[in-house]
Amino acid sequence: MKEKSIILVLIIVSIFLVSLVGCSSEKPELAKDETTDKIEEVNESIEYTRDEIMKDFRNILKSKNEPIILVKFIDENISKVEKEDAVEMIVELEEAQIEYTDKYTDEMFVEDYQSELLRLWEGDFNLDSPDKLFLDINKLEGIKNESLKELLEKLAAGKYKLIIMEGAFYPIIDYEAMKDYNKYLNDEMKSYLDIKSMDSNKPTVLDAAFYISFDELAERLLKVEDHIKKYPEGIRDEEILRLYSAYLKLYLSGVDNTPIYNYENNAIKEDVLASYKETSKVQDSITGEIVGKYKDIIEENNNVIDDNVLSKITECHNEAIAKLEGSK
Repeated sequence: MKEKSIILVLIIVSIFLVSLVGCSSEKPELAKDETTDKIEEVNESIEYTRDEIMKDFRNILKSKNEPIILVKFIDENISKVEKEDAVEMIVELEEAQIEYTDKYTDEMFVEDYQSELLRLWEGDFNLDSPDKLFLDINKLEGIKNESLKELLEKLAAGKYKLIIMEGAFYPIIDYEAMKDYNKYLNDEMKSYLDIKSMDSNKPTVLDAAFYISFDELAERLLKVEDHIKKYPEGIRDEEILRLYSAYLKLYLSGVDNTPIYNYENNAIKEDVLASYKETSKVQDSITGEIVGKYKDIIEENNNVIDDNVLSKITECHNEAIAKLEGSK
């Protein structure tokens, strides 16, 4: 009888232990299912938010809102979307900035805006110093005209800057300020903004004269060529190719107030020829190849720039563009 009692106790203990093991193995499974459901719900919520953000952004575009409105929306939402969406935002912002530049330029010349700005910053700008070339529109102290102050605030918020040309201030896109969004963008868009910021930070040409050296212009040419080769079907490929075309023409021909030759004897300037020689040495470069060809033409003409040499510029330029487009 005693033995039967012992056996019964053992059976009860065994059943109890099995039930404990069963319970412990079931609970994590339930928790796992619940966690998976929660993750899926969060992912759906994130995707919905992203879609809604982009839908709202595109609706703002349809209404032809000013850049300041787009910037405000982008600042509040760019961190919540994917990189391709962020790129779309910046591309559309640039389009709006381009579209509104003429309008803002016209506004800069109403009433006595220009004379007030020139009075306030008289002697504070200097064409020989890049940091004096631009007017800091974030410093609004001293502006009495409220309409002008509002305009400048709108320009600053819309990521514009003011540059002085021929004694007057003009709004241009501040591509350096656009780099504030770099951490949300892909490498291609960051490269594009970097290229565009070169001119917005330091113009290539100002008042019909080079504002940079021929060597600096060559560096810009090579940088743009590298971008085109790296992103042959790029987001802004037409604009980048246009920029390359403009740079190359300037590099080969010079401008009115900075010709590539001396007026006294039409001999090519030493610094220009030296720049051509260095650029022609760049390996695996269409720019280097074309500039080398142009340099040879000049040297065969005894380093004299005449109509014969200048007539070759279009041929060299077109060849470079054809090779770049062919490399895509």
